[in-house]
Amino acid sequence: MKPVRIHTPGVPSCPDPPDRLVGLADAVRDPLVVQSGLTTTADGRWAVFVTVPAGATVPIPNVESQAGGYPVVYEAEPDHPPVAGPARPGRRPKPTP
Repeated sequence: MKPVRIHTPGVPSCPDPPDRLVGLADAVRDPLVVQSGLTTTADGRWAVFVTVPAGATVPIPNVESQAGGYPVVYEAEPDHPPVAGPARPGRRPKPTP
């Protein structure tokens, strides 16, 4: 299976992630993992979030074992980095005094 292109998190089932999950998400290490962090699954469970190359086969057993039983959401690393644009296109900035 390939990672999803864009993950859409669900509404968290509880307001704060478990402390243990926060520590696990920061500690995920694997040659295929580009970034790691926290997210929620579509049904609101807190989960480990990892970005991996688009061609990677997921789930990755090494990552799953590091997640300590929490769900893992795999998202494909974008082909190109995002491009930042103006916050309000067409509007002139206010002069500074």
